[in-house]
Amino acid sequence: MPKGSNTPVPTTALRVELGWRSGPGVPDADASALLLVGRKVRSDSDFVFYNQPAHASGAVRHEGKRDGGGRITDTLLVDLARVEASIETVVLAA
Repeated sequence: MPKGSNTPVPTTALRVELGWRSGPGVPDADASALLLVGRKVRSDSDFVFYNQPAHASGAVRHEGKRDGGGRITDTLLVDLARVEASIETVVLAA
């Protein structure tokens, strides 16, 4: 998926995995999710990331970063069926 793009999701549960190869000059990245109402988060509790790995609703979880032989992955799990009705958009970012 290109930076800034959107895509339809044909399922209610998904695993989003950001992956890259580590090396000299390769920046680190962190996957995160923002649950939005009116294009804004309601509070800090609507951010999901490494230091706050689960939304209170259980709809979004950060599974953490893994390093497997120089290939790094950072993973988010999203259960759209559990997203609160008031949430209009879930933004996945790195």
